[in-house]
Amino acid sequence: MTPMEAIGEGGTRRTSDAVNLLRPFLLLIVLLVYWISFEPFHDRSGADLAGPLEGGNVANQIAFPLLWIILAGFTLVAKPAYFRKVATLPLVAFMSWLLITNVVSGDPATGLKRGLFEIISITIAAMAVGLPESPRQFANQLAIAAMAVLALCYFGVAFLPSMSIHSTGDMLEKELAGNWRGFFSHKNEAGAMMVVLIFTGLFIKEAGNKVAGWVVVGLAAVFLVFSVSKTSIALVPVTLALAALVARVRSGWLRAILILSPVILLNVLTVGSSWPGPVRSLVAAVLPDPTFTSRTDLWRFSVEQTSQRPIFGYGLTGPWRTNELMYRDRLRPEPEDLSGWVEELGTDSHNSYLEAALQFGVPGVLLLLLFVVYQPMRDFGTALRVSNNPALLRYFLRLWIYVLFTASLETVLVSRNNPVWFMALMAIIGLHLLARYHVAEEKRA
Repeated sequence: MTPMEAIGEGGTRRTSDAVNLLRPFLLLIVLLVYWISFEPFHDRSGADLAGPLEGGNVANQIAFPLLWIILAGFTLVAKPAYFRKVATLPLVAFMSWLLITNVVSGDPATGLKRGLFEIISITIAAMAVGLPESPRQFANQLAIAAMAVLALCYFGVAFLPSMSIHSTGDMLEKELAGNWRGFFSHKNEAGAMMVVLIFTGLFIKEAGNKVAGWVVVGLAAVFLVFSVSKTSIALVPVTLALAALVARVRSGWLRAILILSPVILLNVLTVGSSWPGPVRSLVAAVLPDPTFTSRTDLWRFSVEQTSQRPIFGYGLTGPWRTNELMYRDRLRPEPEDLSGWVEELGTDSHNSYLEAALQFGVPGVLLLLLFVVYQPMRDFGTALRVSNNPALLRYFLRLWIYVLFTASLETVLVSRNNPVWFMALMAIIGLHLLARYHVAEEKRA
């Protein structure tokens, strides 16, 4: 068993042929559910975009628990020891704190439900990594899912432009008119997913299917360019270059410096520019838009709200777009006071680390950092020495580094139905497994 098959059993086949046949089928279902969702194509012309955030989708509330039950049952039958292999201390500690903060913050019943659904999503990702029998099978299912996503996105642009391309008819952000978003709700979501598909295509190519791999890379790259998602476009070469450099470094401390220094610097320059001072002055002297498209208002708001509940936070979804926040009367006599749009239209911090502090408090963000930063960094160092599949290791490394960077400008971490967060989870768990077990050899005819 491996990260691709029940890792750590010495390659012994103990499961039935029927169980083995189910593996790729289940993996494909999981990928399609998370990559495409049950609500593709979003109408951005409705006034509901400016109203309070409502409860979850009924289809999601039924489908995700059902998918979890199926995967858990399959895993218990096929590889009962697997849960013990992926249940790391940082992961268990963070999920426990997540539940606690959601129960004690606001409505306990709603908080518990939201917390359980997030844990369901995390554990689905953990189980999905162990479904394929080999890297080649993993790559094949990724190729099918990637082609489905790209076909649907291009279909939308060609035949459903009003629901696939930002336009002046959108209720919000009319300035994005012309930017492609496919079946995603926003061009930044589409751009982030296209980056994931570019890295996925490179893995598919390295796993042996060169034609499919390059097709995925090419189509995803073109769509990324037309999405005009500037952050995602810039992070592709940065991530590829940094991942290549990190893979060649043998010192764990130097790897940590190479990965964390730019992430810390990026957060200092972005979040730090939210208040008057030398950081804002420096950013204003270099960039034409020192507000990072009005994100500074959101970052300042997030920090102020976190200071009011520093231990347990506000729970999942935070205080955004609640009736209490949107319709309260506030006087803002000072220039630095927040503009009303943040309270009326803001949906997240546009920074995953600030959002984690807002939702789970300072202890929660520290536990999350242990899981998404410390654990994979430690595991990668071990996997670099012992892994027998460098292509799979590079794939997980690229996904992980990209998410650390994009998390500084978008809310992707702990975002239940976000496909980028789902792939980050698979990468983090995958690195953990690669650090401990050898990948099963490919079957030969």
